[in-house]
Amino acid sequence: MAPVAWEATVTVREEAELTSELVERLERSTGLRSIGVTDLIAPRRAYHRYFAPSVPIPPARQARLDLGRSVHRALGDRLAGEGVLEARVRRPGIVGRIDILADVPIEMKTASSLVAPDKLVALRPDHLEQLAMYCALVGRPMGRLLTLLSDEGGVADVQALDVAVRAPDRVLQDMDSRAERLRAAWAERRPEQLPRCPWYGRGCEFEEAGVCGCTGEEPRGASTILDEVGPITPRDDVRARLQPIVSGVVPRTAPFGLERFREALYPRRAFFDRARPPTEAPPAPTAEEVPPPAAPDLFARVTEAVESGPPGEVARLPPRSEAPEEEVVGLRGLPLLVRTSRAWARFRPEEVVSRSPQYALDLGLRCAVTGADRAFLVIGFERAEATRDRVQALELRFRDRTPFSRLLRERSQRLAAALRGGISLGLPPCPEWMFADCPYRSECGCGGPG
Repeated sequence: MAPVAWEATVTVREEAELTSELVERLERSTGLRSIGVTDLIAPRRAYHRYFAPSVPIPPARQARLDLGRSVHRALGDRLAGEGVLEARVRRPGIVGRIDILADVPIEMKTASSLVAPDKLVALRPDHLEQLAMYCALVGRPMGRLLTLLSDEGGVADVQALDVAVRAPDRVLQDMDSRAERLRAAWAERRPEQLPRCPWYGRGCEFEEAGVCGCTGEEPRGASTILDEVGPITPRDDVRARLQPIVSGVVPRTAPFGLERFREALYPRRAFFDRARPPTEAPPAPTAEEVPPPAAPDLFARVTEAVESGPPGEVARLPPRSEAPEEEVVGLRGLPLLVRTSRAWARFRPEEVVSRSPQYALDLGLRCAVTGADRAFLVIGFERAEATRDRVQALELRFRDRTPFSRLLRERSQRLAAALRGGISLGLPPCPEWMFADCPYRSECGCGGPG
């Protein structure tokens, strides 16, 4: 990328202590493919999501999901003072993301109706199971379930319930058992051993597409997790405190705004990605053509190492200004970027900006929207032979965030104008190294190497 004013604001230094910690975590990793807590709640959906990823979600359900995600993010920003947002938690082979981690883990749900506490086990068992799993992952005997009554007009009410978990160790055992069964189903390409999906008959895209083979008569499977759910206590004091905070939250609407920070780095590529499908995109593979999940690649292993610290060390940072839809993930309260490289040697700090300016620019944009003046860059090296050489952590300092704020705003406006006008030529061309693999290279106008 051509030199611009922001480059002069960046300094880079080696983070030797963090690098050493990550190397130790990498050496302790199990090599298991991580399974999310939400996959453990509906293993059959997780199975088909892997083997039939291209199945479209029904429009009505997609609209509900989009509304829920938008309201959920806005609520998280409003409730940032309650604790750590979207805290990453792990045990070997399992990963979770707790909406808010405070003195207890807090799970937020948006719904069109509220359910009495004594009806939750029957009507919304998945909510209780998810919260119980988070309690087990952080070793807490209590969690809090916040259900927010919402529609397109915003949030109208909130229900706060404290949920006791009798034996977190038994919950962990059930989680491990579910994960093992899901991995076995993936390896054998046979979902029959998985319990009945709670989404059957509730708008499941795989059911509507006819690819899942479910009948609704499958055995439910025992839930040790629900057996360990103890008393559920309404917290009217929490409801009274939070209701003024969440009332009036409405979903964000930015039809031409930036969706990801990458779009500010490469706005011309973003134009084509959002305006039209790639002209040379290969057809989506069928379920029979998709191989069983392989062992985690280096990016997944480095991510696992980064997220394997204390609960909440890796979490979402709330924006302080207008930002893309993409969340900003932070490590120890600072923006974080994890990448892999095929370079033969580690980066010299003084060469990072010139060798890979996209890393510094990306982190500078994230600092601009979160108010941070420092950030972490963690790089995994695919060609390194020894584990001690496979990961490097760097700290980037930004003397002035103004150039990044200006660039983010200007490129957002230019991309919006290009999408409205249907022409990309006013957008900065992509860097030369992107040309060879670009599906739009025959029409984008960037030109090839040289």
